[in-house]
Amino acid sequence: METPTATIIGPLAALTAALFWALATLLYSQAGSYLSAAQLNLVKGIVACPLLVLVGWFSGQLLAIEGNLATYLLLASGVIGITLGDTLYFAALRRLGPWHTMLLEYLAPPFAALLAWMLLAQGMRWFEVMAALVIISGIFVVISEKPKSAELVQINLSGIAAGIGAALCQALGLVMSFHALQEFEMSPLNAALLRLLAGTFALTIALLLLKPSLIQSTRSALRHTSIPWLLVAIVMGTFLAIWLQQTAIAYINPGLAQTLLATAPLWLIPIQWLRGQPLSARSIVGALIAVSGIALLFGIQ
Repeated sequence: METPTATIIGPLAALTAALFWALATLLYSQAGSYLSAAQLNLVKGIVACPLLVLVGWFSGQLLAIEGNLATYLLLASGVIGITLGDTLYFAALRRLGPWHTMLLEYLAPPFAALLAWMLLAQGMRWFEVMAALVIISGIFVVISEKPKSAELVQINLSGIAAGIGAALCQALGLVMSFHALQEFEMSPLNAALLRLLAGTFALTIALLLLKPSLIQSTRSALRHTSIPWLLVAIVMGTFLAIWLQQTAIAYINPGLAQTLLATAPLWLIPIQWLRGQPLSARSIVGALIAVSGIALLFGIQ
């Protein structure tokens, strides 16, 4: 993992996952508008789990689940990061909209770095800290500018609480996955599968016990949902993104990985431009600052 190629794989995987999350967030906000947060979380797990199994089967990476500490860590991280974290994320998405929800996502990098230091004694190297600070500064410049389309969104305390909770759950789940991948032999694909299986299974049981009507009404809600766009969002934002996320943390510190994963708002800038929306000077400056931090990271690696 110390080869030049290995040092590039982690950051590149994290940045690509951020791109897919940015695209998926926009698609979820449209295609999943008739689904509740829990329903959307359940549907994405039901669709993405078989895809990960198929890839694992055909690639020869699919392993039998063993009762070791790595398995239990990944299963637990799936419940925390996916069952709780993603449900809170989708709840924030419905209450705050995609832009403000991703604004709160930048809390996840410091959460992950702090948890990794406190729980695993995994500190970031000085140049990683400097690069992360530059990247987060650029992201903050971008996301602190509220777009015109977000002015109609009413900011409420429950949405903010959901966004902060999602960032904390995401960071904790990432740190647990990092520990499992660093201490035990397991491929990122299997780690992604275990996390997603645990998250989907726990969510299904919780809904059956607490609110079975949500499961029954999911089929009706899907009739009013754009299925093609929803499937594209799931493939990008869950199937590919969680695989890339686990690949990233197999190579780099959780705090740094979460910093690069939090660059999703930056990817919205070229997406907005391609959609014919004008770009502000503030968003361009912020993007350049963040990109300089990313370049600094790759240049020193």
